[in-house]
Amino acid sequence: MKCVLKFGSNLLVGKDGNIDENFIEKIASEVSKAMDAGHEIFIVSSGAKAGGYGILKSKGAKLSEKQALCAIGQIELMKIYSEKFKKFGKVVSQLLLTREDFSNRKRFINIMNTINSLKHFGVVPIINENDTVATEEIKVGDNDTLSAYLSIGLKADILALFSVVDGVLDQKGKVINEFDEKQLIANLGKTNWGSGGILTKIKAAKMASDAGITAVITNGRKIDLAKILNGKIEGTIFKTSKKPNAKKAWIGFVAQPRGKIYIDDGAKDAILKGKSLLPVGVILCEGKFSKDDIVEIINKNQTIAMATVNLPSYTIKKIINNKLKGYDEICHADEIMILAK
Repeated sequence: MKCVLKFGSNLLVGKDGNIDENFIEKIASEVSKAMDAGHEIFIVSSGAKAGGYGILKSKGAKLSEKQALCAIGQIELMKIYSEKFKKFGKVVSQLLLTREDFSNRKRFINIMNTINSLKHFGVVPIINENDTVATEEIKVGDNDTLSAYLSIGLKADILALFSVVDGVLDQKGKVINEFDEKQLIANLGKTNWGSGGILTKIKAAKMASDAGITAVITNGRKIDLAKILNGKIEGTIFKTSKKPNAKKAWIGFVAQPRGKIYIDDGAKDAILKGKSLLPVGVILCEGKFSKDDIVEIINKNQTIAMATVNLPSYTIKKIINNKLKGYDEICHADEIMILAK
């Protein structure tokens, strides 16, 4: 079983603002037992900024100050992880990533290859966003989203998003066992140390489940990894869709689109039947993008698919304006990830 585990800052930080070493030891124990049983485990861990606060006792006001706290705290966080896993005979590794690492196909594949090599060596990969350099343009945004990207890239079986609550709660405060978009939920907002809240976890879980991965939001304080791996999941489960191939999953859920292509109803019907996008069905092209970039395919204000384009935006715009003819496919069927249901 291949499993991605995400732990947020509010689980990793004690009431005194310092990293909770006892909780990290619990993580190390659970993960080590699962690895010894033959499972592949990958950890996405927050806590760098809080770790910096624990040392300096300052939360920082400016972006540069917060990034400085992360630079200090990341070392402390990894030192604790290393010490705790060493008790169980395990070596840990650190990967710090940004949004661009996932958007660029070659870099994305290189990351996955590195992580798989770590697995081959029996090393525990611990992944975090590179907060010391991340700006709004290159931030993933939160580690919930980062963990969803990783689970898709690794073709994981399970994504476990550990929270400080028992799962997604309805407006009466009861745990929703199986997530349904029609249900009204309690909006818990952001937590004290984290960059997201329950809504970002729901979005990440849906992304993973749409890519064919079982996702669960559950209470990290009650962590029992063996139960999760055996299907005895407590918390909120997200039903899986049919798992697409790796390239289409990256196109549909991980890559960052560089533009938009608006299509008519005929083109939409063709795409939903598994056919390519032809010039005749294109109405409008927005944005500046190159051949092989990823674009949104939109029909009547609904994004029905993400796809790799065979032509740059300026060529497509000329085709739309009838200034160019003789071109075949705008997007090939094998490079289109259908999102509409």
